[in-house]
Order: sequence, then structure tokens, then C-alpha cells
Amino acid sequence: MAVMRFDKFTFKAQEAIQQAQKLAEERQHQAIEVEHLLSALVEQQEGVVQPILSKMDVNPGQLAAR
Repeated sequence: MAVMRFDKFTFKAQEAIQQAQKLAEERQHQAIEVEHLLSALVEQQEGVVQPILSKMDVNPGQLAAR
């Protein structure tokens, strides 16, 4: 099994994973799920996800609220 080296991730990717872990812990979940990572990416300031969603006419605020 390959080991993921977080030091090889971009700074923004590391931030998103840390935020996803925090969300999982707050919700008392045992593991980081796709929903945690998506929420972290949508909420991330100065990241690439919000501009991409905007170009697709998706409101990041509405997506995060789900």
C-alpha cells in the first residue's frame, strides 16, 4: 500500500485536508468522508474551488449549506 506524503501536497491542499479532519471530528465521525473534504474546499478562501463553481453558475454558499 502506498503512503501519502502530505508534505508533497500544496499548501492549500494541506489546509483543506486539515479542515476536513476538523469537520469530521466536530461531527464525531471516525473518518474523513468526501462531504468533509468538499465542505472544506468550498469554504476555502483564495482557493480554486469557489472560482470554478462560480464559472459553472453554482453558488458556493448554497452548496456549503447543504
